[in-house]
Amino acid sequence: MYRVCLAYSLGELLRGGTTTVVELGRNGQDLLSLVPLFGNRVYYGHMYRSGQWYTDGRQVLYAWEKDGGKEAMNRAFAFIEDHDGDCGGLLRCLLSPAQVDTCSEELLAKTQEEAKKRGLPVTLHTSQSVNEFQEILKRHGKTPVAWLRDIGFLQQNVILGHAIIVGGTSWTNYPPGDLETIAESGSSVAHSPWVFGRRGIAMESFFKYQKVGITMSLGTDTCPQNMIQAMRWAAILSKLTERRTDSTVARDVFNAATLGGAKALGREDLGRLRPGAKADIVLFSARSMNMVPLRDPVKNIVYNAEMEDVESVIVGGRIVVEGGRLKTVNEAELIRKLQEAGSRMWPRMAAHDRVGRSVDQLSPLTFDLWEG
Repeated sequence: MYRVCLAYSLGELLRGGTTTVVELGRNGQDLLSLVPLFGNRVYYGHMYRSGQWYTDGRQVLYAWEKDGGKEAMNRAFAFIEDHDGDCGGLLRCLLSPAQVDTCSEELLAKTQEEAKKRGLPVTLHTSQSVNEFQEILKRHGKTPVAWLRDIGFLQQNVILGHAIIVGGTSWTNYPPGDLETIAESGSSVAHSPWVFGRRGIAMESFFKYQKVGITMSLGTDTCPQNMIQAMRWAAILSKLTERRTDSTVARDVFNAATLGGAKALGREDLGRLRPGAKADIVLFSARSMNMVPLRDPVKNIVYNAEMEDVESVIVGGRIVVEGGRLKTVNEAELIRKLQEAGSRMWPRMAAHDRVGRSVDQLSPLTFDLWEG
């Protein structure tokens, strides 16, 4: 199931023009065969943590590993030793402790030590929920961002996943200061607007993060894996939050999807076209229904374009999408396999739910099935 989803995601991202991907998980072996096939650049983080959260239906609780997560962390180090730079340099690694509330100070300190020694970026899910924010306040008497600063973790090589529930916002009712702390540290923020927006949660706001000097990048974090839509949602939700049409413009989110992502990964040779940079190029149709009339192509891409408007994608000089289709993979077969995987998964969902709810209880159909 994981391999099918991963393969589909790599294909979907390429079809939407995304040439470099950050993938976090616990099964990087699949990437060793998929990356050469699809042709994306992939930064893989083998996730590890000191414990995990769970719920009894009334509160969030934590179960801690006896070794504090050291064994899992060492597996991540071993994967880096064995595979960083594989697939002709397309597969790179980063360190990925899971979430701020599931990692001990010791685990994070060791992570930074190894990251500095190996010259690797680090990503950590931080300030992604109200429960997490309150949990860190309870443990340490300070916000997640402030705690990370005070233990020395928050540095220029760190990508904070989400960082959306921070001091100074309506989500926390807590004094401001977190955004300035992130900016001063040089850490960046990976913003996934759709995964939160569809649940009624908006960053407050992309405009303010940029204004204080935080390097912003964009992610998807859920289906659809579509960076064009991520740019659009980031811009629109920021405008809605600020109630200003000029608060986050097409240039801002386009830069986040290109230059911002490259800077977060410490790559001056990605996200731009210039001498010495990698030949990663995306060509959009100039004559599609979404791209005409064409005066400012960046605005057309951010506010109008769809995945179907991507004509060609080139990664490192290799054409991986041509004529709007994946070159090395049968798209129809990819779609069929994902549908079959979903059909296998849905009947099993009750076994993995805390109170045994079926797929129809967890995600009711929009309308009752017609039995005519």
